[in-house]
Amino acid sequence: MQSLDLDPDGIADLIEGSLVDGVGGWSMGVQGALAEFVVVAGERVDIRRRGRTVEALTAGGGIRLTITDQTVAYGDWGALPASPDGHGFGTLTLAVPRASLPAPSLGVTVAPADPGALRPEDAPAVLVDLAVGHSAAAFCVRTSDPALVARLRAVEGRTWREALDEVGHLVVAASPPRVVTGPLGRIEVYNPIPAQWGASPEGCHTHLLPALLDGGREVAEGEELPPQLAAAGNCTKPG
Repeated sequence: MQSLDLDPDGIADLIEGSLVDGVGGWSMGVQGALAEFVVVAGERVDIRRRGRTVEALTAGGGIRLTITDQTVAYGDWGALPASPDGHGFGTLTLAVPRASLPAPSLGVTVAPADPGALRPEDAPAVLVDLAVGHSAAAFCVRTSDPALVARLRAVEGRTWREALDEVGHLVVAASPPRVVTGPLGRIEVYNPIPAQWGASPEGCHTHLLPALLDGGREVAEGEELPPQLAAAGNCTKPG
Protein backbone atom coordinates (compact mmCIF):
# COMPACT_ATOMS: atom_id res chain seq x y z
CA MET A 1 0.00 0.00 0.00
CA GLN A 2 1.10 3.53 -0.65
CA SER A 3 0.48 6.69 1.30
CA LEU A 4 -2.27 8.90 -0.12
CA ASP A 5 -1.78 12.64 -0.40
CA LEU A 6 -4.88 13.57 1.61
CA ASP A 7 -5.15 15.88 4.60
CA PRO A 8 -7.63 15.07 7.41
CA ASP A 9 -10.41 17.13 5.82
CA GLY A 10 -9.84 15.37 2.52
CA ILE A 11 -10.00 11.98 4.25
CA ALA A 12 -13.33 12.92 5.86
CA ASP A 13 -14.65 14.08 2.48
CA LEU A 14 -13.60 10.82 0.88
CA ILE A 15 -15.27 8.76 3.62
CA GLU A 16 -18.50 10.70 3.26
CA GLY A 17 -18.38 10.25 -0.51
CA SER A 18 -17.88 6.50 -0.24
CA LEU A 19 -20.94 6.22 2.00
CA VAL A 20 -23.13 8.51 -0.10
CA ASP A 21 -22.21 6.59 -3.26
CA GLY A 22 -22.53 3.20 -1.57
CA VAL A 23 -19.01 2.30 -2.67
CA GLY A 24 -17.46 -0.74 -1.02
CA GLY A 25 -17.70 -1.90 2.56
CA TRP A 26 -16.05 -0.62 5.72
CA SER A 27 -14.42 -2.83 8.33
CA MET A 28 -12.93 -2.21 11.75
CA GLY A 29 -11.12 -4.53 14.12
CA VAL A 30 -8.26 -7.02 14.01
CA GLN A 31 -7.77 -10.42 12.44
CA GLY A 32 -10.32 -12.73 14.02
CA ALA A 33 -12.38 -10.00 15.68
CA LEU A 34 -13.89 -7.43 13.37
CA ALA A 35 -17.10 -5.79 12.20
CA GLU A 36 -18.13 -4.92 8.66
CA PHE A 37 -20.49 -2.13 7.64
CA VAL A 38 -22.07 -2.93 4.28
CA VAL A 39 -25.15 -1.33 2.75
CA VAL A 40 -27.39 -3.80 0.94
CA ALA A 41 -28.81 -2.68 -2.40
CA GLY A 42 -32.06 -0.80 -1.81
CA GLU A 43 -31.44 -0.49 1.93
CA ARG A 44 -32.13 2.91 3.44
CA VAL A 45 -29.04 4.59 4.87
CA ASP A 46 -28.96 7.72 7.01
CA ILE A 47 -25.68 9.62 6.58
CA ARG A 48 -24.65 12.46 8.88
CA ARG A 49 -21.59 14.74 8.83
CA ARG A 50 -20.34 17.06 11.57
CA GLY A 51 -16.94 18.52 10.84
CA ARG A 52 -14.62 15.55 10.42
CA THR A 53 -17.09 13.10 11.99
CA VAL A 54 -19.01 10.98 9.50
CA GLU A 55 -21.79 8.58 10.51
CA ALA A 56 -24.01 6.20 8.59
CA LEU A 57 -26.87 4.12 9.95
CA THR A 58 -28.99 1.33 8.46
CA ALA A 59 -31.41 -1.17 9.95
CA GLY A 60 -28.56 -3.68 10.10
CA GLY A 61 -25.79 -1.57 11.62
CA GLY A 62 -23.94 1.70 11.70
CA ILE A 63 -20.53 3.34 11.53
CA ARG A 64 -18.93 6.45 13.00
CA LEU A 65 -15.49 7.73 12.02
CA THR A 66 -13.93 10.87 13.48
CA ILE A 67 -10.81 11.90 11.59
CA THR A 68 -8.08 13.37 13.80
CA ASP A 69 -5.18 15.63 12.90
CA GLN A 70 -2.89 12.57 13.09
CA THR A 71 -4.94 10.38 10.76
CA VAL A 72 -3.27 9.29 7.54
CA ALA A 73 -4.56 7.22 4.63
CA TYR A 74 -3.02 4.44 2.59
CA GLY A 75 -4.44 2.75 -0.48
CA ASP A 76 -4.07 0.92 -3.76
CA TRP A 77 -4.94 2.65 -7.00
CA GLY A 78 -7.35 1.76 -9.71
CA ALA A 79 -10.51 0.02 -8.49
CA LEU A 80 -12.75 2.53 -6.75
CA PRO A 81 -14.28 5.55 -8.52
CA ALA A 82 -12.05 8.59 -8.54
CA SER A 83 -12.23 11.11 -5.73
CA PRO A 84 -12.86 14.77 -6.67
CA ASP A 85 -9.15 15.39 -7.22
CA GLY A 86 -8.89 12.51 -9.68
CA HIS A 87 -7.43 9.88 -7.35
CA GLY A 88 -8.81 6.36 -7.02
CA PHE A 89 -8.01 3.21 -5.05
CA GLY A 90 -9.04 -0.38 -4.52
CA THR A 91 -8.62 -0.25 -0.77
CA LEU A 92 -8.48 2.65 1.65
CA THR A 93 -6.83 2.06 5.02
CA LEU A 94 -6.98 4.71 7.73
CA ALA A 95 -4.09 4.73 10.18
CA VAL A 96 -3.03 6.50 13.36
CA PRO A 97 0.26 6.66 15.28
CA ARG A 98 0.73 3.50 17.31
CA ALA A 99 2.02 5.60 20.21
CA SER A 100 -1.45 7.15 20.57
CA LEU A 101 -3.16 3.82 21.31
CA PRO A 102 -4.27 2.84 24.82
CA ALA A 103 -3.04 -0.27 26.56
CA PRO A 104 -4.97 -3.37 25.47
CA SER A 105 -7.69 -4.75 27.68
CA LEU A 106 -6.63 -8.19 28.91
CA GLY A 107 -9.74 -9.11 30.87
CA VAL A 108 -13.46 -8.85 30.16
CA THR A 109 -14.89 -5.55 31.41
CA VAL A 110 -18.51 -4.57 31.93
CA ALA A 111 -19.60 -0.93 31.52
CA PRO A 112 -23.04 0.07 32.85
CA ALA A 113 -23.91 2.07 29.73
CA ASP A 114 -22.72 2.99 26.24
CA PRO A 115 -22.81 6.78 25.90
CA GLY A 116 -21.19 6.58 22.46
CA ALA A 117 -24.02 4.49 20.98
CA LEU A 118 -25.05 5.48 17.45
CA ARG A 119 -28.74 5.21 18.36
CA PRO A 120 -29.76 7.18 21.48
CA GLU A 121 -32.08 4.42 22.65
CA ASP A 122 -29.09 2.05 22.94
CA ALA A 123 -27.05 4.27 25.27
CA PRO A 124 -28.50 2.86 28.56
CA ALA A 125 -27.60 -0.75 27.66
CA VAL A 126 -24.67 -2.57 29.25
CA LEU A 127 -21.52 -2.68 27.12
CA VAL A 128 -19.21 -5.67 27.60
CA ASP A 129 -15.67 -5.58 26.22
CA LEU A 130 -14.60 -9.16 25.47
CA ALA A 131 -10.93 -8.18 25.78
CA VAL A 132 -9.48 -9.52 22.54
CA GLY A 133 -6.07 -8.23 23.65
CA HIS A 134 -5.33 -5.58 21.01
CA SER A 135 -4.76 -1.85 21.41
CA ALA A 136 -6.04 -1.15 17.91
CA ALA A 137 -9.59 -2.41 18.49
CA ALA A 138 -12.05 -3.74 21.05
CA PHE A 139 -14.82 -6.25 20.36
CA CYS A 140 -17.87 -5.70 22.56
CA VAL A 141 -21.44 -6.88 22.94
CA ARG A 142 -24.26 -4.65 24.18
CA THR A 143 -27.38 -5.86 25.93
CA SER A 144 -30.22 -4.90 28.26
CA ASP A 145 -31.21 -8.54 28.88
CA PRO A 146 -30.86 -9.02 32.67
CA ALA A 147 -30.11 -12.74 32.37
CA LEU A 148 -27.38 -12.24 29.78
CA VAL A 149 -25.93 -9.31 31.71
CA ALA A 150 -25.69 -11.49 34.81
CA ARG A 151 -23.85 -14.25 32.93
CA LEU A 152 -21.48 -11.73 31.35
CA ARG A 153 -20.75 -10.13 34.70
CA ALA A 154 -19.84 -13.57 35.99
CA VAL A 155 -16.91 -13.76 33.53
CA GLU A 156 -15.66 -10.21 34.15
CA GLY A 157 -11.88 -10.15 34.41
CA ARG A 158 -11.37 -13.38 32.47
CA THR A 159 -9.69 -13.68 29.08
CA TRP A 160 -11.71 -13.67 25.88
CA ARG A 161 -11.14 -17.40 25.41
CA GLU A 162 -12.30 -18.26 28.94
CA ALA A 163 -15.33 -16.00 28.50
CA LEU A 164 -16.28 -17.51 25.14
CA ASP A 165 -15.88 -21.04 26.45
CA GLU A 166 -18.36 -20.27 29.23
CA VAL A 167 -20.88 -17.86 27.70
CA GLY A 168 -20.18 -17.81 23.96
CA HIS A 169 -23.14 -20.08 23.20
CA LEU A 170 -25.42 -17.78 25.19
CA VAL A 171 -24.23 -14.74 23.25
CA VAL A 172 -24.86 -16.50 19.94
CA ALA A 173 -28.34 -17.56 21.09
CA ALA A 174 -29.26 -14.07 22.32
CA SER A 175 -27.60 -12.35 19.33
CA PRO A 176 -27.15 -8.93 20.97
CA PRO A 177 -25.74 -5.97 19.02
CA ARG A 178 -21.98 -6.15 18.59
CA VAL A 179 -19.84 -3.03 18.86
CA VAL A 180 -16.29 -2.89 17.53
CA THR A 181 -14.41 0.23 18.53
CA GLY A 182 -11.09 1.65 17.41
CA PRO A 183 -9.06 4.85 17.69
CA LEU A 184 -11.24 6.66 15.13
CA GLY A 185 -14.71 5.42 16.02
CA ARG A 186 -16.89 2.34 15.90
CA ILE A 187 -18.97 -0.04 13.86
CA GLU A 188 -22.18 -1.40 15.40
CA VAL A 189 -23.95 -4.48 14.02
CA TYR A 190 -27.61 -5.17 14.74
CA ASN A 191 -28.09 -8.04 12.29
CA PRO A 192 -28.31 -11.45 13.98
CA ILE A 193 -25.33 -13.68 14.68
CA PRO A 194 -25.53 -16.74 12.40
CA ALA A 195 -25.68 -20.17 14.01
CA GLN A 196 -22.43 -22.15 14.12
CA TRP A 197 -21.25 -22.89 10.57
CA GLY A 198 -23.99 -20.63 9.24
CA ALA A 199 -23.27 -17.97 6.63
CA SER A 200 -22.94 -14.33 7.66
CA PRO A 201 -26.01 -12.29 6.73
CA GLU A 202 -25.96 -10.00 3.74
CA GLY A 203 -25.10 -6.50 4.93
CA CYS A 204 -23.56 -5.58 8.27
CA HIS A 205 -21.99 -8.47 10.20
CA THR A 206 -19.21 -9.43 12.59
CA HIS A 207 -16.54 -12.12 12.74
CA LEU A 208 -15.22 -13.52 16.03
CA LEU A 209 -12.92 -16.39 15.09
CA PRO A 210 -10.71 -17.79 17.86
CA ALA A 211 -8.30 -19.55 15.48
CA LEU A 212 -7.50 -16.28 13.71
CA LEU A 213 -7.51 -14.28 16.93
CA ASP A 214 -4.91 -16.64 18.39
CA GLY A 215 -2.56 -15.54 15.60
CA GLY A 216 -2.25 -12.10 17.19
CA ARG A 217 -2.25 -10.22 13.89
CA GLU A 218 -3.88 -6.82 13.46
CA VAL A 219 -4.09 -6.97 9.67
CA ALA A 220 -3.92 -9.68 7.03
CA GLU A 221 -0.59 -10.63 5.52
CA GLY A 222 0.33 -8.25 2.73
CA GLU A 223 -1.62 -5.36 4.26
CA GLU A 224 1.03 -4.27 6.75
CA LEU A 225 1.59 -0.57 7.45
CA PRO A 226 4.81 1.09 8.61
CA PRO A 227 5.48 -0.21 12.14
CA GLN A 228 4.83 3.16 13.78
CA LEU A 229 1.24 3.13 12.48
CA ALA A 230 -1.84 1.11 13.41
CA ALA A 231 -4.78 0.44 11.11
CA ALA A 232 -7.97 2.14 12.29
CA GLY A 233 -10.46 1.33 9.53
CA ASN A 234 -10.58 -0.07 6.04
CA CYS A 235 -12.78 0.33 2.97
CA THR A 236 -12.65 -2.22 0.19
CA LYS A 237 -14.52 -2.47 -3.08
CA PRO A 238 -14.69 -6.06 -4.35
CA GLY A 239 -12.73 -6.38 -7.55
